[in-house]
Amino acid sequence: SFHKQWYQRRVRANYFIQSNLSRDLTMSGKWEVAGKSKKAMGASKKAAKKAKKEMPKAANEESGESFAVTNPLMEHDNIFNLMSQSEKTHTSEGDVENKENYITKPRISAKSKPKKKPSPTATKKSDREMLLDQLEHFDLSELSHLISEVKKKFPKHPLVWLKDVQSYFQMKIKVRECDPGLLMYECGYPYNILSADLQDFLSTLYREIPDTAMTSFYIECLNHFARDVRTGAGTYHHRILLQSMSLHCPKTVQSKAVTSELKSLLDDSVSRTKECVALLWCLQMTPLNKLETKLKVWFTWMLPLLQGKKTEKPVQDFIVRCLEDIINECGDSKQQLEITPSDFFGYLDLVFTVNSNLYPHVQALMVDMLDSIKSLAFALTPESRLRSFFPSLLIRLHASETPQKGYVLQYLMECLQYDTQCWLLWQQMYAKHSSNSLILLEHIHDNWATVSKTLNKAPLRQTLDFLTMTLTPTSGKNTKLKESQRRSLELCTDMSHALASPVKAAFKLALVVMITLTTAYILHDVKEFGSFKASRTGRVCTTLLQHNAVKQSLALMQKYGNQVHEYGMKHSPVLMEYFYTICNSVASTLTLFALTIQTNFNYVIDNRAEITEQAKNMTIEAAGAAYGAVSSLARPENVQWLENVGSQYMEYGRHWAAQGAEYAALGAKIAEENFYVAQTWITDNFINDPVTVDRLKGWGLIAYEWLLQTYSDVYSKFYTTFVA
Repeated sequence: SFHKQWYQRRVRANYFIQSNLSRDLTMSGKWEVAGKSKKAMGASKKAAKKAKKEMPKAANEESGESFAVTNPLMEHDNIFNLMSQSEKTHTSEGDVENKENYITKPRISAKSKPKKKPSPTATKKSDREMLLDQLEHFDLSELSHLISEVKKKFPKHPLVWLKDVQSYFQMKIKVRECDPGLLMYECGYPYNILSADLQDFLSTLYREIPDTAMTSFYIECLNHFARDVRTGAGTYHHRILLQSMSLHCPKTVQSKAVTSELKSLLDDSVSRTKECVALLWCLQMTPLNKLETKLKVWFTWMLPLLQGKKTEKPVQDFIVRCLEDIINECGDSKQQLEITPSDFFGYLDLVFTVNSNLYPHVQALMVDMLDSIKSLAFALTPESRLRSFFPSLLIRLHASETPQKGYVLQYLMECLQYDTQCWLLWQQMYAKHSSNSLILLEHIHDNWATVSKTLNKAPLRQTLDFLTMTLTPTSGKNTKLKESQRRSLELCTDMSHALASPVKAAFKLALVVMITLTTAYILHDVKEFGSFKASRTGRVCTTLLQHNAVKQSLALMQKYGNQVHEYGMKHSPVLMEYFYTICNSVASTLTLFALTIQTNFNYVIDNRAEITEQAKNMTIEAAGAAYGAVSSLARPENVQWLENVGSQYMEYGRHWAAQGAEYAALGAKIAEENFYVAQTWITDNFINDPVTVDRLKGWGLIAYEWLLQTYSDVYSKFYTTFVA
C-alpha cells in the first residue's frame, strides 16, 4: 500500500543519509576538484554501484528481517506513522503470504503474462458500497486521540486541528466519484451515511473553533475541492467536510468571504464542466435543508449561469435537475413558498428567448415547469400580489404568434380575475400600450362565453366604459382614429352590449310598469269612493286583516315590537328617540309624496276631457305630418320598387313555407319511426322511475342553461348581422 511504500522509501533515505555521513567523516579533509578526470569519474560510479549492491533489500515489515542500518535518524511521531501502524494491525495473513510470493517469485514480463478473463458472476461495486466499506474501517477513537494530541501541541491554532482532520479523512477515503453532481444519490449524500458518533464528533469540534478560522478552512477546502475535481482525484473527503460545515455552521457558509470566493470559482470554472457541476453541488448544501433558501439560491446563482453563453450541456442538465428536485420537494412538503417578480420574469424571458444558449431539451423541460414556477409566484395572497406582475406581463404581450403569447394571456387573465387593482392599472397603461391592450381585448372578446363567467362584471364594465369614452372622438374635433383604436372601440362596444342583458332590462321595465299601474289603480279607487276604507282596495285589506293567520302574525309582530321598544327605552333611550325621529320624518315625507301624487292624479281625472282633446289634436297633427311625408315619397318609381320588393318577399315566403312543410313531413316520419324508442324512454324515465323534486330541478337547470346558450348565440348572430 501507499503507507508501506512511503515507509520503505523513508528507511532507504535514512540509510543513504547515514552512509553519506560516515563517508564524509572518513575523508581526508581535502577540497574536491570541480572538474574531475575520466578515471576519477569512473571510480566514483563504480563506488556508487558497489554501495548500492551492499545495501540490503527491503523486506516485509511483518517478517523478522531488518535493515543493516546503524544509528538511523530519529523519526517524529505524526499522522503518517499513525496510519502505517493502523495498516499493520489490519493486514491479514493472506496478504502477507501473497507479498512473500511476490518477492520470492521471478517477475513475468507484460508480454508473456496471461490475461485474466473476468468472471461472469463478478459485479463491480458502486461508489456508495465502496465508500461504506472504507468508512467501516474508520476508527473514531484513533481520530479523537490524534486531535487531542494536536490540541495539546497547538492550543491556539484551531486551523491546524481542522487540517489534521482533513488529512485523516483523505488517508482513509480513496473512492473516486463517477458523477461530480451526485445526481443518482439523495440530497444529503455522502454525509448522511456517516455514523452518528462521527457526526457528533465533527459538530462538537466545530463549536470549539471561532468563525474566522472556520471561514478560512471552508475557503481552503473549497479551493482544494475544485483543484481535485480538476485533476481527477477523489473528493469524497472534501464533500463530507463541506456538508458538515454547511449543516452545523450556517454563518460560515453564508458569510461574505465564502460567497465571494465561491462566485469567483464559479466564474472561472464555467468552461470546465466537471468543476462547475461540483461547485454547483456545493450550492445545494443549504443550512437545515430549507426549501426557501434552496429556491433563492437557484434563482440567485444558477439562473444567471443558464443566461450566460458559455454554459455547457452537463451544467444545464444539472441546473434543471436541481430545479425539478426543489419543485418536487415543495409538492411533497405542501409548504407555501414564493418568488419575487424579478425572478419570475427572468425565468420567463430566458425560456422564450429566441437566440438563447439553452439546449432544446433543456428549454422544453423549463417550459414544462413554467406553470409550477407561476404557481410559486402567484400562490400567496393573489388578491394583493398579482398587481406587481400585471404591468410587466402587459408589456411582454406582443402581436407575433409565439408560445409566449399564450402563456402571457393566460397569466393576464388570472391577474384580472383575482386582483381588482389590475383593472385600474390597465386603464392607466392603455395610452402607452394600446397595441398590447388590443390583443388582450381580442382575447377577452373571442373567449367571451368563458371569460364572462369568471371575471368580475363590475370592474369589467367600468373598464369598458372608460376605454369607450377614451376612444370616442369628441364632436367639436375632427380626430381620425387609427385602425387599432377603431378596432378597440368596436370590441368595447360589443362587449358592453353583451354585458347589458336585455332580459334584466325588460324585467326592470315590467316591474316599474306594474308598480305604476298598481299605484294608479289604488289612487283611482280611493278617488271614486271618497276614502280608503270605503274603496275596493280598503275592503280587500280589511278582509285580509280579519283572517286568523294574519291576526296571529300581527299580534306576534306587535308583541316583539313592544319588547324591542321596552328594551330600547330602558337601555338606550336617546338612540330610540333618534330612531323614532327618523321614522317620523320618513313617514311625513312619504305622506307628502302620496298627497302630491294623489293631487296630480285627481287633476288628470277631473280634466281628462281636455287632456284627451289635446292629445287627439296632437295625434292628428302628427299623423298629418307623417301622411304628407309619405305622400311626398309615394312616387310611381317608389311604388313600383315597393311592389317588386313585396312580390320578391312573397316568393321567399312561399319557398320557406314549402320547405317548412317538407321538414314537418320529415319530422312526422321520423317521429313515427322512433315512436317505440320514445315510448320506451318515457316508460323508463317517467313511469318505472318516479319523478322526484331533484330530477325536476336537474331538468330545469339543463333547460335553463340551454336557453341561455341559445339566447346568447342568437343575440350574437343578430347583433353581428344587423347592428354591427
